Amino acid sequence: MASNEVGNMKPIPKVKSLQKYKKSLSPNQMKIAIAALSLMVLSAAVLGGYVLSILWRVSLAEHEVMGKDLMLHVFKSDKQFNLPPTIDSYFAQTFVQNYKTLSFPVWRDKINGFQHSYGSALAAYELGDFLSDKLFVANEFTEWLFDRDGVSERDLRDRHRDLSNNKVGRKVGVDARKTGLHGRDAEEYIRDHIVIGIEFDHTVITHWRNPMIDTLPSEAAMGCSNLPRINEFDCIKIVRQKAKKTRLRIARRFNFYWNKVQARVT
Repeated sequence: MASNEVGNMKPIPKVKSLQKYKKSLSPNQMKIAIAALSLMVLSAAVLGGYVLSILWRVSLAEHEVMGKDLMLHVFKSDKQFNLPPTIDSYFAQTFVQNYKTLSFPVWRDKINGFQHSYGSALAAYELGDFLSDKLFVANEFTEWLFDRDGVSERDLRDRHRDLSNNKVGRKVGVDARKTGLHGRDAEEYIRDHIVIGIEFDHTVITHWRNPMIDTLPSEAAMGCSNLPRINEFDCIKIVRQKAKKTRLRIARRFNFYWNKVQARVT
């Protein structure tokens, strides 16, 4: 009986090799894929190289104009923030810097204002207003993403200030381009006009406490929309705080019922 059942069983069909179902790219498709990948890598390398060149030139300019390199910290300076604050520095210590015929106090936030305005001016001179704007908006997103301390009220005001200073810098860069200046002459034009914006016109905001920030348009109006007010580190803090509160609540309840049990036993 068993032998008949075995004899009547249908043979198991052979599983076809998976290799037959694999679709290989044609030579032309392979060439297109390699070309696209190479283009992406090359574009990323060019963009990264350009950003590094901006950082380097801003560091050099702030060293020569503002007296201290706070961007890359590669240019050494004997300047120290050891002089008394001024009204505009909002209790931040300062030092005195000489630039051409000018002498003015410098503090950290003032250098930051120079960084954004000068960097935006360089990019606007070389790439135009639109691309400069997008490049420095991307910078704001990067700072937001990697701010390990979370987004504070100071960060929000500083972000607003940066966007305004970027706009001032882009105008200077576009104006330098329109004048037809090149090379060192263009750099001098940009540096001088940024200093004028800081020291005389006060279009460059030099501190995050400056009340001028309250009068600025919204971030979206300045080209930086959809940038959240909290980042992933804020979310982690919120989760940890809630977890801590939950643990404390559970511990209190456990302690409450445990005391009741002990009271009944005794």
